[in-house]
Amino acid sequence: MIPSEWTKIILYAEILDDSSKVYFFLNTLQSEEYIYSHDIPKQFDVSKKIYVSLLIELQELFEELREEFKANNQDIWTNLTLKLENTGKFSIDYDYTDVIASDLNGSQRQVVWEYKNLGILPKDKKDKDFVINYFHFGL
Repeated sequence: MIPSEWTKIILYAEILDDSSKVYFFLNTLQSEEYIYSHDIPKQFDVSKKIYVSLLIELQELFEELREEFKANNQDIWTNLTLKLENTGKFSIDYDYTDVIASDLNGSQRQVVWEYKNLGILPKDKKDKDFVINYFHFGL
């Protein structure tokens, strides 16, 4: 799925009963700048069809993980952040927030997550202002 050697991956998975999404950012050995997973086909000249197929497999793995939580009577998470280094060191932070009842829509959740976990402010002025206000005023 990642056609280059990488140093760090930071992944977001949101798995709900009726929908799921997974995306991640990575650093390569050549650059510390984060690359958005959905840009992999264009940036690395990879077939979009193959990328989407692998992304669906990845989503299914997180769906299976969530089902294991259910099967073992554990609290059911709605989203998680996985941080993985090429050394094998990793951490997973589970979040139990009811994202459907949240005041944030999907794109707002993503820009907030990106800033919180990567320090990336959106390029779009409206999204950038939203993130600044969200963290400054606790919206």
